Amino acid sequence: MEKYRDYTAVDFLNDESFLRWISEPTQKENDFWNNFLKTHPYKKADIKEATLVFKLFYSRENKLALNEQYDLWKKIQDEAKNSKRTIFLKLAKYAAILILVFFSGAVTYYLYQNGGQQYQYELAETPQTTKDEAMIVLSDGSQISLEKQMSQISYSQNGQQLIVNNDTITQKTPTEGGLINKIIIPYGKKSMIMLSDGTKVWLNAGSQLIYPSVFSEKTRQVMLVGEAFFDVAKNTEKPFVVRTTDISIHVLGTRFDISAYPEDKLIQTVLVEGKVNLTYSGKGILNREYSVEMKPNQMVVVNKSTGESRSQTVDVSKFVSWKDGMLEFEKVDLVRALKQVERYYNVRIQLADPMIGSFKLSGKLDLKEEPEEVLNVIKLTVPIDWQKKSNGDFIIINK
Repeated sequence: MEKYRDYTAVDFLNDESFLRWISEPTQKENDFWNNFLKTHPYKKADIKEATLVFKLFYSRENKLALNEQYDLWKKIQDEAKNSKRTIFLKLAKYAAILILVFFSGAVTYYLYQNGGQQYQYELAETPQTTKDEAMIVLSDGSQISLEKQMSQISYSQNGQQLIVNNDTITQKTPTEGGLINKIIIPYGKKSMIMLSDGTKVWLNAGSQLIYPSVFSEKTRQVMLVGEAFFDVAKNTEKPFVVRTTDISIHVLGTRFDISAYPEDKLIQTVLVEGKVNLTYSGKGILNREYSVEMKPNQMVVVNKSTGESRSQTVDVSKFVSWKDGMLEFEKVDLVRALKQVERYYNVRIQLADPMIGSFKLSGKLDLKEEPEEVLNVIKLTVPIDWQKKSNGDFIIINK
């Protein structure tokens, strides 16, 4: 048991005993690993990560969201670089054969599915960036800087031409599958991107989108980290799928907003028009899944910790006004409102007393103003005041 004390997720995935436990556990293996977790609770995160990787490649019922896939690939890639070894996972129980090959600059995996058809998917390695740097990362790892606070991006129908704020960039023609691009929008900036199918996506501050330069598969699939408003081009032959850490949205042509920041406890989806099917993927191998068919003016909120969800009819304009430089609130906890202000201006706002965050805020905030003016408007609505620290941070105090 002691040999597992220093195991990483990669080490667990190369251990036969661990793989037997998560694939076909016996009572003896359950007792061993449950006892190990009790005596080594600090290894829970590594075991969870290893289980998620196993689930990603071998479970047809519980597929990971694309951003989970990307984060796991990146972490395993870093592990492989540090240890200078290649990971080869093979489970005889499964007909599928998977090889993870790690290159400098890219991660490629191959899956056999749908009657033996091979599918290849490639992602460029995430570059090292500063927290204020907005960029597009192309499939070959090259970077395109987005210097404006609000950038405009569009793709040609064949995905080869990329227009960024009136500058045209040409990508290489893919030989197999689509070229995967990634856009990174830090706090303090926004972006609007038109994908090759005509779908428009407004990315809020602190968000990332992974997407193909051209949709060559049966579904138009993208991955979102953060918040985005989607105006999906209708195509009855190719459903559009948005994946986040815990949910997926399936649509044909519609307009909706998803807020799924990793640090937030809640995932919020608001439907403006059309019809979408929201699927919650659950946590862990044994957890249930469920789907909700949303209607216009409906909001569904999922608690990531408990898996619980609630649905209600709302004024959708209050939840999508951010893309037009406004924030609208109706009895929203002050702590949640301030988090949105933080992201928009790329500032840090602290609470002198955590109880301040429970105040309810209603009204409109014009984000064209400086953050000081926005905080002045807030203090007219709730009994707070603010101070600016020498490092540029703000602290909220009781009035």
